[in-house]
Amino acid sequence: MLGITVGNLYKPNPDSLYLLLTLQLLSLFTAFVLVNKSQKAKLLFGLFLYFLSFSSGIFVFVSHYQPNHKNHYSNWILAGEKVILTGVISEELKANPYSHKYYLEVTQINNQELKGKLLVNFSKKNEESLPEVGTVILAKCAIKELIKPNNPNQFDYADYLEKRNVFHQIYLENKNFRYLKTDKNTNYFLQKTRESISKDIAKNNIPTERLHIIQALLLGQRQDINSELLQKYSKAGAIHILAISGLHIGILLFFFKTVLSPLRRIKHGAVVQLIILISLLWLFAILSGLSPSVVRAVTMFSFVGIGIYLQRATNIFNTIAVSILLLLLFKPNFLFEVGFQLSYSAVIAIVWIQPLFTKFWRPKNKILNYFYEIITVSIAAQVGVLPLSIYYFHQFPGLFFMTNLIIIPLLTVILVIGILVVITNAIGVSFLPFSYILSESIGFMNYYVNWIASFEKFIFSDISFNRLLLITLYALLIGIIILLKKPNYLKLQFVLILIFSYQLAYFGSIYSNYKTDEAVLFHYPKKTIIALKENNKITIYTNDTLIENNYVVKNYLQGNFGEINTVEKVPNAIQLFDKKLLIIDENAIYKVPEKVELILLTQSPKINLERLIDYHQPKLIIANGSNYLSTIEQWKKTCLKKNIPFHITNEKGYLRIY
Repeated sequence: MLGITVGNLYKPNPDSLYLLLTLQLLSLFTAFVLVNKSQKAKLLFGLFLYFLSFSSGIFVFVSHYQPNHKNHYSNWILAGEKVILTGVISEELKANPYSHKYYLEVTQINNQELKGKLLVNFSKKNEESLPEVGTVILAKCAIKELIKPNNPNQFDYADYLEKRNVFHQIYLENKNFRYLKTDKNTNYFLQKTRESISKDIAKNNIPTERLHIIQALLLGQRQDINSELLQKYSKAGAIHILAISGLHIGILLFFFKTVLSPLRRIKHGAVVQLIILISLLWLFAILSGLSPSVVRAVTMFSFVGIGIYLQRATNIFNTIAVSILLLLLFKPNFLFEVGFQLSYSAVIAIVWIQPLFTKFWRPKNKILNYFYEIITVSIAAQVGVLPLSIYYFHQFPGLFFMTNLIIIPLLTVILVIGILVVITNAIGVSFLPFSYILSESIGFMNYYVNWIASFEKFIFSDISFNRLLLITLYALLIGIIILLKKPNYLKLQFVLILIFSYQLAYFGSIYSNYKTDEAVLFHYPKKTIIALKENNKITIYTNDTLIENNYVVKNYLQGNFGEINTVEKVPNAIQLFDKKLLIIDENAIYKVPEKVELILLTQSPKINLERLIDYHQPKLIIANGSNYLSTIEQWKKTCLKKNIPFHITNEKGYLRIY
């Protein structure tokens, strides 16, 4: 894993790695031959083996990094260059307010056979003619760079896409593309199968909102779930159930194993059961689109299934390690996916921490024991993912145990009944009671999640948390678990040191932000937002009346361990340390007695920019997201003519001033 991380950071040339791996293999072989002759040889063998594993991790990442392949389009085409492109739609993504989004597999550019994956943005003006998976597209367009974050501490969507080997995007409207044919490939048939299953389920008059949940749980298609409902699931600590993962596959493994148990009575029935069991799990994975969370879960539970067949006490940690190794060998980018990290953190925590609760108390009543196990498994999983959850999402649902107490048994019912509905529909038998139970179970689950999410006081949000705190908190949690497993005085001392280290990291993070004074001019459509940070006091200047709920400001506060000191209306001028910023809005007032170094243009003021430059002789002019693009283009030409630096937040993002 360390090798993959280093490979991602530095992306070395593959040719140099071949030589390095060859030398390390020779060194390892030499050490192996001498291993029985001296203690030093044993040590060398261990070191060479470690470095070989490390180098192999780098090599695996580099070999899967698509721009290293000679026929990848990025090696032949410059970003921004207009091309004639042919490609196949491979996946539909969640739309945003402006466009429908898809992945497209490139087949040809400018009559040259090339490969690669692009993000395709279809204008919402094309609602009546959207493609389906498998559609072949011919387009004349510019291949553009992915948009980097426009504001500090913002989610980096470009980096997210690059980890999926998507490095550029194209924008398509009616005028610059046409559909050629439908490539009836595997993705096409899988998509058609999912659509057919969805239509069959919808025939039973299941409400649309519930149908979208069913599609997420059974088919791995959650792009149609509305954002408000997703937010409620997140607040209730139940967002994980909407992405097919180890929880779902574990439930299905138990269900299929129970259904197929009579096979064990016949000769070689155990082998037949195992083959059918693993085949059914992978069939489910394929139908759900082979998403990363499904692939890793099915891989791990396939090994668990083999362990059940062999009827031996399989070391679960070995099973987890083998599944991680196999997944990263074929998909090294999985390592950087939040879902991968959360999933394995939860699984490892459950198998390591949950036995502590069982050791403390195990109810004799079967029903009580069932719910006790749900609660303890939930707590163990939450401990495992707590640092990562806070690091990535900056919130923690305090009532997660109440959510899981009801949701997990309900999810079992939904998955089992859902599969029965799919099977009965497939054989042409519509059994309405199954559909009714499925619909009402989803309805109750949504109601319960909404009720839990309504307790706002138990949702700890907007938590400041950085990478240093992530590492030290994990170290502390691991230390505490080791202490609880086998307590002794030395371990207690070690835990106290870890507590001190975490406190030191926390106060150090606050201090490092406290001593940095800065001003930030944010990018935001139709609004002006400026943050002035002096010590740990943050003043916000804005014309947004709901600034406390603005995600741009929230992200900034989280990243700086800060709170808003005051909120003020945008003035005509602000003193930013040793520089003065003049703000010119629609009133176009710029003739002030004092000359200024910085000028911010907002709300598309009707001014003669040449006269303004002659009057103030500024060192920098900034245009934020509240201006018309056509007006900005005129200003850009004027600034170029006058040789004045021009910062456009639409293109360059926020501006930080010290």
